[in-house]
Amino acid sequence: MLGSSKRPVQLGAYFALSRVVPTLARYEDARKTKSDDEREMEAREIPWPLFSTLSSAHVVLEDFLLRFDLDNPFVISPDSELYHRAFGFLLSWRLTLKLFAVSKPEIRSQYAAFFRESQLVSGLLHFLFCLMPVTGVFHADTGSTPSQGIMRLPKFFSEKPQMDPTASASLLELQHLACCVYFGAVRHIPALVREWFNGLDRRGASAVDRFTSQNVSPLLCSRDIGATQKVDKAKLRNMTIKARPVAREVVATCSVEDITFEILVKLAENHPLGAVTIEAGRPIGVSNSQWSYWTLQLTTFQIGRAHV
Repeated sequence: MLGSSKRPVQLGAYFALSRVVPTLARYEDARKTKSDDEREMEAREIPWPLFSTLSSAHVVLEDFLLRFDLDNPFVISPDSELYHRAFGFLLSWRLTLKLFAVSKPEIRSQYAAFFRESQLVSGLLHFLFCLMPVTGVFHADTGSTPSQGIMRLPKFFSEKPQMDPTASASLLELQHLACCVYFGAVRHIPALVREWFNGLDRRGASAVDRFTSQNVSPLLCSRDIGATQKVDKAKLRNMTIKARPVAREVVATCSVEDITFEILVKLAENHPLGAVTIEAGRPIGVSNSQWSYWTLQLTTFQIGRAHV
């Protein structure tokens, strides 16, 4: 139904499925049969209804996308079959990312392996950057000017689209939905987004970097760093955390027996496209080789995480 050409049917299916995603995540976890080590190494296909919708839409959109560059958004007529395909494709990805977010860590690692094998994420991101207003200009039928579009662009990531089943379809809504899906991708599957970004040519990487740094990274850094201040302090044994939002930094002071040291985690200006920087002062009593190993392990662990 997500692939229907009827907007009310698409949105009705989306809202109904969105409510059952947490239950679906519990079902997926319950059907585990192998050992933890074996499960973490294998890919797990996302539920078939979602995969079927994503795959069929991807085939239709792929040929169309070959005619467009990442920094040259295209216009889709709201009355066209292509619009309904794109709309269903984005709704399916919102559900998929929600399922990913509410799943347990070992299940997420299996889904990530499946995304990597199927190359669904690269197709999604290419589509998003052909649809999102990367130049700050909205191709809307609302009479908004380019300058108004630039002012409104950040809200496309911080606010959810209304998606009223009784309202008429519009390209502005599709662009807004694309922005929301991109924000969900950089929040929940940052390592996969980073892999795709690192494989782009210079022109494409420049467009993605510029757009993300200006419109997505500030909001994402603010949320990630702010989340560190909401951690239950009772659970932080022998550790204090200080956030520096303006500098995109988090400083953790740790005490282990008679040793006290600080670890500074700094997010990149184009977070999460750029790597997280981790700096730490080696405490007295710890060898250089041991300290280097610890910081390397911490950096490797943080690069694959969705949040600080």
